[in-house]
Amino acid sequence: MRTRILLVVLATAFSLSAKQRAVRHPAPATNAAPTFSNEVVRIFQQHCQSCHHAGDIAPFPLVDYADAKPRAGMIKLMTQTRQMPPWKAAEGCGDFRDERRLSDAEIDIIGKWVAAGAPEGNRAQLPPKRTWSTDWELGTPDLVLANDEPFTPAVGQDTYRCFTIPTNLTSDKWVRAVDTHPGDRQTVHHVLTFIDTTGESVRLDEAEPGPGYTCFGGPGFTSIGTIGAWVPGQRAMELPENVAFRLPAGSRVVMQVHYHPHQQQTAPDLTAYGVYYSDAPSPKELRILPVVNQSFTIPPNDPNYRVDAQFFFPLPFPVKIWLVAPHMHLLGKRMEVSYTPRNGTQQCLIRIDDWDFHWQGSYRYVEPIDVPAGTTLQLSAWYDNSSNNPRNPNSPPRPVSWGEATTDEMCLAFVGVTIE
Repeated sequence: MRTRILLVVLATAFSLSAKQRAVRHPAPATNAAPTFSNEVVRIFQQHCQSCHHAGDIAPFPLVDYADAKPRAGMIKLMTQTRQMPPWKAAEGCGDFRDERRLSDAEIDIIGKWVAAGAPEGNRAQLPPKRTWSTDWELGTPDLVLANDEPFTPAVGQDTYRCFTIPTNLTSDKWVRAVDTHPGDRQTVHHVLTFIDTTGESVRLDEAEPGPGYTCFGGPGFTSIGTIGAWVPGQRAMELPENVAFRLPAGSRVVMQVHYHPHQQQTAPDLTAYGVYYSDAPSPKELRILPVVNQSFTIPPNDPNYRVDAQFFFPLPFPVKIWLVAPHMHLLGKRMEVSYTPRNGTQQCLIRIDDWDFHWQGSYRYVEPIDVPAGTTLQLSAWYDNSSNNPRNPNSPPRPVSWGEATTDEMCLAFVGVTIE
């Protein structure tokens, strides 16, 4: 069982925020009230518009003054309470790239702008607009993977469906970035990818009618790896320079799509996966290590239940840690992931103090962390299974254990490493 779990989880990946495009920073504040044209739009360009533009994940754009003016009060509230932009990694534990955290000065500018009546200002001061030439965050992919026909999940139940897609590659490719387009964001819970080099997924697909095949718990075959995944709230994933996933010639990519339970029939889903190749001559292969505990039960009415986990054994070789991706479900409250060198002190990798199931992802370090052989990886997670948790799916609360359904729980973090 442990071997099967390890193989499945090792084939799982996570998300990595895309590099922020270079934009001009807000002009220095003066005694005059900030305006949209001179200061506020620059903050939006740097921290908000990658999601808040037409056709992307946010429910409305923040590109033009007409977008922002009627929402000024809400923008002030969401930024001052640091609910937006969504960035869950706590300060003081990990130095991460592409932080979506506003500075105190930027929050103050927005607050003063709203207090002054959200003035537009002089349009001549507007910076050049950011542009999105394609629906794909990183531009047109080298390879787009999607099933031949859409799939309509059943009403009222968790559905796991695997779609096997040929790559038609005649030579091995290294993958530097991926982006996911969920066909129906209201029902797609997450997407995992598995690499099939044997064609076994085709046999599984042919044995079942309709698009794809049922794959609750795993893809149904032994995968040799992954090219990433998608969870709610994540952006496109770019790997560090000279680090990549390997996609073999002649392989198939199996997308396992988990659909939320929903009470009304939805439109058919056709999720697509964009792949970007690396030009590096010999990149290092990114490997995924799971820190996981599957043997726990969270008792009802406990608002702060703790679960601990660790990687299966001390690392037998030195590695570089490039990124980390915590994962829990609806009862999740907070998590800390750490490592402890042999005969050393425990070091924090990431801490999330206000877990939000709807804003997950992976966190890439500014510089990789060198970890010696003999190091252990561990985590501690806390869960709120009380009736005071507004996300608790059970009323009254009931015991909750590890499971694949949305209403089950997980205690898991993925650590992305290269072997040194």
